Amino acid sequence: MFILIIVLVGIQFIPTNHNPNLPAGPDDFLILNNTPVQIGKMLKTSCYNCHSEQINYPWYSNFQPAGWLLDKHIREGMAELNFSEFGSLSGRMKKMKLESMIKQIEQEKMPIPSYTLIHREAILSDSERNELTTYLKTLN
Repeated sequence: MFILIIVLVGIQFIPTNHNPNLPAGPDDFLILNNTPVQIGKMLKTSCYNCHSEQINYPWYSNFQPAGWLLDKHIREGMAELNFSEFGSLSGRMKKMKLESMIKQIEQEKMPIPSYTLIHREAILSDSERNELTTYLKTLN
């Protein structure tokens, strides 16, 4: 038990490799599509923390191993879809990403349960889910 405590304390001194929190640029999904404010708010609250370069790290990201797991999750999320670079995608890739977004939101796969468990504000109601997918379909 003593060794476990020493290890847990010791790993707190190993720095995390947080992704940079960058301002939105011209390739950002919300700017590129002149997204309505309400839709933008939903995307920022439910999607952007894991799928953009505009990350609001929670307090627990400073404690290991939670910070490492969070960084890994964000890197994986951004590899799948990065709203900050949406404008740099080809037309075909944008279409594929939009179709995937619609499907995952409709099937309630996104936002993922492990995220909404801690971030209750990210849970989309049925009407919000419908409003969001209806908007995304207009872009497709």
